[in-house]
Amino acid sequence: MADLWIEEWKRCDGIIELGARFESQTTRKHLWYRVEAQRESELTLHADAFVMGILQIAMHAGEDLQVHGTVSPSLLRNLEDFQRAWAVWKPEYYRSITVRADVEKEFSEPGRHEAICCFSGGVDSSFTAYRHARGQSTRFPYPLRTAVLVQGFDIPLKDTAYYESACAKVTRQLDSLGIGLYRVATNFKELSIFWPHAFGTGVASVLSLFQRRYGLGLIAQGVPYSSYQNLVEGSNPLTDPLLSSAAFQIVPDGSGFQRWEKIQAISGWPEGMEHLRVCWEGEKKDSNCCDCEKCIRNILTFRALGLPLPKAFPTDPTDERIYRLGPLKEFTIGIGYNSLLNIAQKNGLGNAGWIKSLKKAIFRSRAIRKLSKNASGRLLLWMVRCFLPAWRQPVEIIKF
Repeated sequence: MADLWIEEWKRCDGIIELGARFESQTTRKHLWYRVEAQRESELTLHADAFVMGILQIAMHAGEDLQVHGTVSPSLLRNLEDFQRAWAVWKPEYYRSITVRADVEKEFSEPGRHEAICCFSGGVDSSFTAYRHARGQSTRFPYPLRTAVLVQGFDIPLKDTAYYESACAKVTRQLDSLGIGLYRVATNFKELSIFWPHAFGTGVASVLSLFQRRYGLGLIAQGVPYSSYQNLVEGSNPLTDPLLSSAAFQIVPDGSGFQRWEKIQAISGWPEGMEHLRVCWEGEKKDSNCCDCEKCIRNILTFRALGLPLPKAFPTDPTDERIYRLGPLKEFTIGIGYNSLLNIAQKNGLGNAGWIKSLKKAIFRSRAIRKLSKNASGRLLLWMVRCFLPAWRQPVEIIKF
């Protein structure tokens, strides 16, 4: 049996720290969230956020969990199905466990109809914010009033200066939509959780902190429905709603749209375009490096749509840089580049030099992956790499 001990709130220098200690037979973890003290009246007294934040660690340990605090029974009911899904998808990582709380009681406070979301300034969260604030691409927008920029997710906890700079840019984006900004810091990502599996629970746990004011938490989806045939994504339309309680509903948003459709929708939002931030690999965490795969993929999407490149991307990749893209995962090719090439073809750009460079980069990535599967192929690949520098990138293999 593992235990989750909910700590007393700590207050210092205008910040409230909410914490919990996880103790099992094999590991000990301390999870915390730091929130501006002015949000105190909105912070939940339930332990729901910590249960979500620690759940996959407990599932990986394979020990039943006793929560020493108050948890919504409706959340515990939903988490049973959440666990079953992940135990089926990834049996080598997780097993279903029993979660109990010292007090199992629903949170009850009427009149909380407003929505809150996490916001990074990227395409997916920008689309969600713009969509519901302006009533675009939906007849039934949610009353989105507030967004949260989290330090400790894509911007590491140590990069305070970049976080402050990102906050300033995000504030200008959100102000233009009439949406407020909350600041939250957390060590969730540092707790040896496999981030590609767990970022959905991480986002949901942050949003549920504010359930005394909000009744809805929107999670912007990065993967469209059409790409889920053979994919398990940490945040997805199937299991995200299972992170809901009767008092706080988690709503996956945007899976009905391809990335190019999202970019096309937000292209008319000047503030959003000026401060769009899609990059997480670059040294400067508050801006786009314009050289990593994700930056280039987004830049090329603007090209394919015939849209001007926003100021958020100060440099434009050359055909040579596009040719040297790699290694490209098959998932990225399918979800990003195939639709990008189709749009470019429809817009009469099929013979452009950068299109030819991109097709060569895709061919090279697939060839390297195929050759790497056997000894004779690896020998041939070694010989090719000796003479062709662009083929020297290793292929990254990540199992989801």
